[in-house]
Amino acid sequence: MSDHARYTRLAKMSEIINSNLDEDLVMDALTTIISEEVFQCDSVGIYLPAEGGKFRGYTGKPHHIDGVTLDQMVIDPSADQLALEILESRKSIYIPDTSTDSRPDQRSIHLFRIISLFCLPLAFKEETYGLVFLFNSGSPMNLSPEQQQAVEAYVNMAASALHNIKQFHHINRLLAEKQLLLDVNRELAHCVTEEQIINTAFKYIGQVLDNQNIAVHLSDYQGKRFRPANLNSDSEWTESDWKETHKDIKLNYDKDRLFQEVIQTQKAVLVPDVTLDPRPNQEACRHFGIRGIFMMPLVAAGQVLGTIPVVSLGKPRTYPEAARHLAQSIADSTATALSNIIRMEHLERIVEERTEEALSKHKLIQLILHSAGEGIYGLNTEGQITFCNPAAAEMLGYAMDELIGVLHEQILCSREPSAEPVYSLVSSVPVQEESEQAGEEWTLRKKNGDCFTVEAVSSPIVEEEEIVGSVIVFKDITERKRAEDIIRKAEKLSVVGELAAGVAHEIRNPLTSLKGFVQLLRGNSTVNRSYLDIMLSELDRMNTIVSEFLFLSKPQDSIYEGGELTNILEKVVGLLESEAHLRNVQFRLHYQFVPIMIHCSENQLKQAIINILKNAIEAMPNGGVISIDVASCDEGRIRIQIADQGTGISKERIGKLGEPFFTTKEKGFGLGLMVTSQIIKQHRGEISFYSDGVKGTTVTLTLPMTREE
Repeated sequence: MSDHARYTRLAKMSEIINSNLDEDLVMDALTTIISEEVFQCDSVGIYLPAEGGKFRGYTGKPHHIDGVTLDQMVIDPSADQLALEILESRKSIYIPDTSTDSRPDQRSIHLFRIISLFCLPLAFKEETYGLVFLFNSGSPMNLSPEQQQAVEAYVNMAASALHNIKQFHHINRLLAEKQLLLDVNRELAHCVTEEQIINTAFKYIGQVLDNQNIAVHLSDYQGKRFRPANLNSDSEWTESDWKETHKDIKLNYDKDRLFQEVIQTQKAVLVPDVTLDPRPNQEACRHFGIRGIFMMPLVAAGQVLGTIPVVSLGKPRTYPEAARHLAQSIADSTATALSNIIRMEHLERIVEERTEEALSKHKLIQLILHSAGEGIYGLNTEGQITFCNPAAAEMLGYAMDELIGVLHEQILCSREPSAEPVYSLVSSVPVQEESEQAGEEWTLRKKNGDCFTVEAVSSPIVEEEEIVGSVIVFKDITERKRAEDIIRKAEKLSVVGELAAGVAHEIRNPLTSLKGFVQLLRGNSTVNRSYLDIMLSELDRMNTIVSEFLFLSKPQDSIYEGGELTNILEKVVGLLESEAHLRNVQFRLHYQFVPIMIHCSENQLKQAIINILKNAIEAMPNGGVISIDVASCDEGRIRIQIADQGTGISKERIGKLGEPFFTTKEKGFGLGLMVTSQIIKQHRGEISFYSDGVKGTTVTLTLPMTREE
């Protein structure tokens, strides 16, 4: 063949590869080009991915060697080091002499008498579509570098073509799915009954999954009770037999683990073989002959309306992921349509029920007004009382007929300062739901002139979209106001107590000075010692009272020397372990390295850490874990993170931690963390607090380290 004819043939083959959307034609053209046009080759095998990470022969030449067909040939990368290396490196490998290379599968080398071997990945970007193997049976190939490059070029061209084909098919599939969903939604939009909606769902889900054994189980309007509702008419069961069987087995939805998982997670579940999965109701599966099941939830606006199970009878069955997603999309559209229909039917029932209720409620209004414990009266647009109940008349000191016609201003002493006169609201207040209205505090005047405090709610009376009056509902809160005053006074006393503790803390130093001077005066013979002894005794008693106020154990030793941090932490944990055990709290310590040498006053540092750990223990009334993590944070410094699992602290309050007299404890003085902060600062360290405000607080300490001597 002339060079011109050869190049023309190569161009046609290249055109087939680049312009064809048929994978078989692309790979056949690739086989022809690299085995006949680039160089003469006995065997070309193109292997495509199979199950278990293996590759199976798909096409090539010849179709069989020594009685072994190409589709019987399987390459296992776990046994074939050469294939594994090609997949990992994504580069071609040429072996001129297989007798000197142990990477290929030696069984194939001996079976097909392979002397030289050329292997290439059929890959594009990050995708690997297969492997290509070239060899001559019984003779070497002697490939030149130019021939290797030419083969690589055509294999890469074919990989690019395969990528384009797959993308084309993917886009077509997406368009088809989109069109199908449009068809589904269009049909659902024309459905006016629940049955029409469900039949539409059966039609399209059966089409997508190629299975007509489809049913639907629906809940009541509250979503608490479920029932077998409908079965696809094309199912292998009849709907009557299906429902009758459900009655016979008395299916308990609450105990059906698969059903509960679907409605609780609101996600579809596929069980290819029910005999291998404990979740399905095995008794129901035996009665219906179910072997595989795919159950989808019907969810609209976060509410589970029911489920759609698709079952296979007699044998296991699975479905492609794309088909499952499309079926779930159809179920979602079905749920939305069902929700609208169910809501409309529910509203119609409500209208009917409320129409009946309105007739009976009219008869009850007078009874309610007369029996209500709260005062009720009505106003017209002029502010006159038009009706009242006995409770209102009694609280105001009027007879019921006396109160009718009285101006509202006559019984109203005062309201909240920002409020308008009630009768002026009759023509201006918008109609609100009762739950949205907040009670106001008013002061009403009795007939005898006495005033009393009430909590009142005003609601407009609307007729034909026009406000024609107002209804006032009130209750006497005089006793409640008295109780609130008592509580308020108690809170003030509590604040005074906390302030006293703060003052006690501040006067400790002056007490110490006074005690010192009194002791000096004892050495003066001109001063009566009995008086000084009394003064010293009283000063000691005052100091004891101060200590009881503060309830702090602040160490006085301030000698700084070398110390080992992990040893200090373990001592502190040992001191608090019994208290933590009583509160069901555990400590978890983690050190990045040991030993950790620091320059410190051991007693003071212990006190600071004790304060933090005690706060953490008290923050977890239900127990939990306190984590203590120690690690280096930057050159020459160590970080200690103490994290509890308590209730957390809000951002507004966490910024005040460490300030004098600020505390989050009910009975705290707010001095513990202040002392702790001072100790850490004296150690040239830093302290910080973090909490998300929901759960847990983390205290971070940073201290300078010293070099281990």
